Amino acid sequence: MRRAQVKATLVRLAVAAERVLGRVVLVVVVLRGRRRPLVIPFVGHGSAERVRIGARVVMGHPDAVPADDLAPGPRSRRQVLLASLSRFFTVELPGARIAIRTPAGTEHVRADDEGYVDAVIEQPGLEPGWRTAELTLEDGTGARAEVLVVDPRADVGLVSDVDDTILETGLTRGLAFLRATLLTETADRAPLPGSAALYRALVAPASGVSRPVFYVSTSPWNLHGTLLEFIALRAFPLGPLLLTDWGPGHGNLFRIGAREHKTELITRILHEHPALGLVLVGDTGQLDPEIYAAVAEAHPDRIRAVYVRRPPGRTPRRDAEVRALADRVTALGVPMLAVDDSTEIADHAAAIGLLGPAALPAIRAATTAGGHTGAATATRR
Repeated sequence: MRRAQVKATLVRLAVAAERVLGRVVLVVVVLRGRRRPLVIPFVGHGSAERVRIGARVVMGHPDAVPADDLAPGPRSRRQVLLASLSRFFTVELPGARIAIRTPAGTEHVRADDEGYVDAVIEQPGLEPGWRTAELTLEDGTGARAEVLVVDPRADVGLVSDVDDTILETGLTRGLAFLRATLLTETADRAPLPGSAALYRALVAPASGVSRPVFYVSTSPWNLHGTLLEFIALRAFPLGPLLLTDWGPGHGNLFRIGAREHKTELITRILHEHPALGLVLVGDTGQLDPEIYAAVAEAHPDRIRAVYVRRPPGRTPRRDAEVRALADRVTALGVPMLAVDDSTEIADHAAAIGLLGPAALPAIRAATTAGGHTGAATATRR
């Protein structure tokens, strides 16, 4: 009990210190007059009855050079590092007022202490499919947020982890993760072989109705743009990125735990789309097997299958733990498989009717080729 109290006190002190530091930095930046407010929209999602729209309000350089205007060609490692670090060293605008406009009207909300906007819009007047919402600050600064409105006729949705599930990051290997995140161009980041082709097949419209994909990760919101760029470059189907904030809060000094974060988000998706079955894809490097198994046990009628990839460097003990979880979940009628590559997922998914057999040759070819085939744009379903 005493340890928990000490931790809670440390978290409260860290949150308070972070807020004070943020206010000081904001005052200095404003006084220097070298910044202007910016709205960074996140991909929204929801149903025709209710959508969730997120963004972050920060201070940006008024004379920043747009990415499209930069000279083409490779950047030095130092340039890549500085660009990567800049995503994390942001100056947020706490409490900023923002207007969100949808066909149903305009709703006014405020950003939280970290500059985040997380708004739930009831009856937004948006038809199923990809739509947009307008986000505008009081000074007129605006942005457009892409919003996925899930078709109520959709039978299955895909929920996928990101790190070491679609993107090789070495998250369980600290130095490898830092090198990939901070020193590697997005265009050079490697997808898991065959994963993009597999995901395109899994969300291919069934009976003309598009299936949604949700990317659920404990990566920070600072990487939202980078991950969207990766999804587009590697031809993964576009979907909401449900990330988290790194820093003190949620009872932790660093970030919310993976179990709490992912369980809450998957449960919310199930609640918001009561007719939608889910396919859960992750990896065994962290807690995905435990998280997905618990969700499947709580909602065996809603989870169609669970697939977890076995990353390099795993131990026999971890393999045994995952095998025991898979046996337990499969006994409930929810197939759970630990796999080594995309073809194993595709073969099983085709066998239980989650994707058409006609897609299998393309997935096998992409897996053999290393996952680099496919158009260099995100599949917008």
